Amino acid sequence: MAFDLLDKGCQVRTLCDGLGLPRATFYRRRSPPRAAKEKPPRPPPANRLSEEERATILKLMHQDEYLDQCPREIVPKLADKGVYLASIRTFYRVLSEHQEVRERRLQARRPSIAAPILEATGPNQVWTWDITRLAGPYQGKWYFLYVMLDLYSRYIVGWMVAERENARLAQRFIRETVNKHLAPGQELTIHSDRGAPMTACTTQELMMLLGVTCSYSRPRTSDDNPYSESQFRTTKYHWTMPSFFPSKEAAIGHMDQFMTWYNEDHMHNGLNLLTPAMVHQGRVEQVVAARQSVMSAAYLAHPERFAKGEPNVRRNPDSVGINIRMKALKLKAQMEADIEPTCPDSDPTVL
Repeated sequence: MAFDLLDKGCQVRTLCDGLGLPRATFYRRRSPPRAAKEKPPRPPPANRLSEEERATILKLMHQDEYLDQCPREIVPKLADKGVYLASIRTFYRVLSEHQEVRERRLQARRPSIAAPILEATGPNQVWTWDITRLAGPYQGKWYFLYVMLDLYSRYIVGWMVAERENARLAQRFIRETVNKHLAPGQELTIHSDRGAPMTACTTQELMMLLGVTCSYSRPRTSDDNPYSESQFRTTKYHWTMPSFFPSKEAAIGHMDQFMTWYNEDHMHNGLNLLTPAMVHQGRVEQVVAARQSVMSAAYLAHPERFAKGEPNVRRNPDSVGINIRMKALKLKAQMEADIEPTCPDSDPTVL
C-alpha cells in the first residue's frame, strides 16, 4: 500500500511522517539486505606440518627432559643438538590444540560463597555491625566508630569510639552489647562484612560462647551489608558532623548526641517516617493510630484538599531482610523443580 503511494508521486518523508515510521525502517523494508554468502572453506596452508610431525612435537614435549620447559627453551636446545622440528610459535600451536597451554603451578580453587539471606520480623532477631573511620586532628590520625544496628528497627543498640581497629576491641564491644540487650538463651544473628576484626578466630569463638549465629557478607560485596553502610552515610553527611575531631573525647561527645537523635528523633524513610525507637520499643500502633486520627480530622475538615481521598498512615514494614529477593528466587526455582510437567496424551481425563 505504501509503495503504491510512492508510485503516485508521494514523497518518502511525507509518507513516513503520516505512518509514524522512521525512514531508515522504510528503506530497510523496501530493499532488505541480501543474505550473506557462505564463504568457501579456507584451504590449509602449504607450509602446515603433517599430522605425523605434529605428533612428534607433542611426544617430544612429554619427555622427561622437556616436560617442565617451555618452547622458548626447547627449540634452542634442540638446535644445539642439530635438530629443528618447527618454530617456537608452532610448538605453542600444537600444545594449544591439546589444551596444554596453561598455568602449571597448583592454583587454589576457592568455592563460590553463597549470598547471605537474612530476614527479621521483630527487634533483636538480626543485628548488623561495621566499623568506620572518623578524621582526627591531623592527617593520618583516625578514630574508629563501632556501630551495632538492629536490622528490623534500625535502632542503634550499641556504639563505641576507639583509637584502634582490632579484634580485641571488637570482642569487648560485642560482649557488652549482647549482655545489655539480650536475655540468656535468646536467639540472635549478627551480620557483618569480612573485615579482620569480624573474621578473627577469637571473635567467632566469642560468638559461639554467647550463643550468637555469625553471618558474613560475600567478599568485595558491600551490598550484602546495606543497612550499616546507609547508617554510616547518615552519620557522616549530617549537618552537625565536623570536618575532624580534635580528640577522642570530642568524638565521643558528638556521637553521644548524634546517636540519641538518630534513635529518638530521626524519622526514618525505611520505617515510613517512624523513629527507630518507636519500632524497637513496640510503640508503632499507638503512634500510627494517633497520626491516623489527625489525618482523618484534617480530611473531614477539608476533603477537597485530598485528591486521592482520605489518607492512610502506614506503619513500618512487617519484615526486613538482606537479599530477600534471592530467597524468593530460590523458592520459585524449587517450586518449578518440584512440579513435573504432564503430557496431555497421558492424562486420562483429557478426551
